[in-house]
Order: sequence, then structure tokens, then C-alpha cells
Amino acid sequence: MTKNIIFDIGNVIAYIDYIDTVDKLIEEKDRKFIIDNVVNAPEWNDEDTFDIGYYSIDDFISIVGDRTNNIKDDLIRYYMYEHYKYLIVNTKVLDLIKELKKNYNIYILSNLNPEAHKVYLKTELFDLVDGYALSYKEHKLKPHTGIYKTLINRYNLVPEESIFIDDKLENCETAKSLGIDYINVKPNDYDDLINKLEERGII
Repeated sequence: MTKNIIFDIGNVIAYIDYIDTVDKLIEEKDRKFIIDNVVNAPEWNDEDTFDIGYYSIDDFISIVGDRTNNIKDDLIRYYMYEHYKYLIVNTKVLDLIKELKKNYNIYILSNLNPEAHKVYLKTELFDLVDGYALSYKEHKLKPHTGIYKTLINRYNLVPEESIFIDDKLENCETAKSLGIDYINVKPNDYDDLINKLEERGII
């Protein structure tokens, strides 16, 4: 019997289109520079050292600046601090969580950096949940098992009584390896989320 529902944030509860943010914030002549050196920076995409909490946003800006010979430091800083304004929290999912809370405990398990967390704290999201494990706080990332075990142990969750919702199959498979059931949803697809919850008898 399911008692706990564990949500990922990115592409399930909230969304950001990084290319769109570049188009909105950066003049055309500088867009390729920002995409190549910031949006696609290895510390952000490949190594995840930003989300894992090894670097602060200012550390990240400094590293990218040094790598690009400090030719556009002000532009890098501007983009990094401004693009978070375009994080979109799906209010329909928040309403869904409110309904689910009537029958289930709700948790968050997410790869997240501190700047994005600050944005979400301005919404009601973290007021709605019973607990969370975030990568930058735990210095652990999905799909590795460590962050899942942190959540389980912190809140004394019974894996077999829990279900995990994420848009990435590899993250779901880690949950399964620990005895947690999962729902793999399409990115940013509220209807798919609802349909799959209905199929599982959650709602």
C-alpha cells in the first residue's frame, strides 16, 4: 500500500527553457557565447558540480570567466543571476500535491542548486511537502543511490510503501533498485502525470 509519494522537481513540478532564457536576456551577438560557455559548461551539465553544491554561483561565474579569459565576465554574471526569473512552477501540480496530501505523505528528491532553491522557496512548494533531499545540500546526486538513502533514512520511509515520480528513467531505475516503485513521466506533461497516477490508482 502506497503511503509516500516522492517528487522530482525539474520537468515534473517546475520547468525552465535555458535556450529561451538566453534569447530573452542576451543580445543576439552574445548568445552563442553564453550557450557554449555557460549553459553548456561542463560544471553544470557533465560534472554537475554546481547542483552537487561543490561550487557557489559566484564560484561558477569565476570558473567560467577564467576559462573564457575574462572577456565577458559581466555578461556571465548577468545571465547567471537573471535567468532564474524564468523558472516556471506548474501551479496545477501544486494543486495536485495539495489533493494528494489528503491521503499521502509528500517528499521531494531533486538535483537542485541553491539559486533555484531560493526561487522555489518564494512559492508554496516547500510548505506543502513533508520532507526533502536536495543534491546541493546533501552533496549527492541522482541517479546515485546515496541521495535516495538519505531521504529514506531521514524520514524513516519504507521503500515498499513509497512511489517515486521522475522524468528520467535512470533516476527511476535507481529507486526501483532500492525497493521503491516509480512512475516515469514525460517531461513537463501534466496530463501524462495525471493519467499515470490514475492508472496506478493513486488518484
